[in-house]
Amino acid sequence: MQTQPHRPISLIVIHCAATPNGRRTTVEDVDAWHRDRGFKRAQDFRKRQNPGLTSIGYHFLIYINGAIATGRHLDEIGAHAAGYNQKSIGVCLAGTDAFTPAQWVTLRGNVSALMELYPDAKVCGHRDLPNVQKLCPGFSVDDWLNNEMRPQARHVLG
Repeated sequence: MQTQPHRPISLIVIHCAATPNGRRTTVEDVDAWHRDRGFKRAQDFRKRQNPGLTSIGYHFLIYINGAIATGRHLDEIGAHAAGYNQKSIGVCLAGTDAFTPAQWVTLRGNVSALMELYPDAKVCGHRDLPNVQKLCPGFSVDDWLNNEMRPQARHVLG
């Protein structure tokens, strides 16, 4: 985990990549999709972290094998939740609404670490933000949090 960023963070937003559940999706894939949508990363942040990623909007992507890839630097404003990027961190799971046990373990660890780093930040799903008309991340983040960060069985692959 990176050190405390300089910008204030009030939200940790969980997303899904809207890819088929269980399909391998890489940070390079997401970067290409975001490039196609016109997203751009600032050159100074590219020099600091992931210079080959020109456009990714998320700070983290959790692969189906549970590995976690960094996207944007924590100091860098994301491009993942319009109107909320300035004060948020974006965490994305490869898949849509069912994720591997390894992904759930990594999500729990990543969000727990971010909650320690930002104790006043609220954790929510992209779909929970006002005026968002999406199903992302495909599960209720509130239910997950209230169940000690354990997913409901219907959201677990395998």
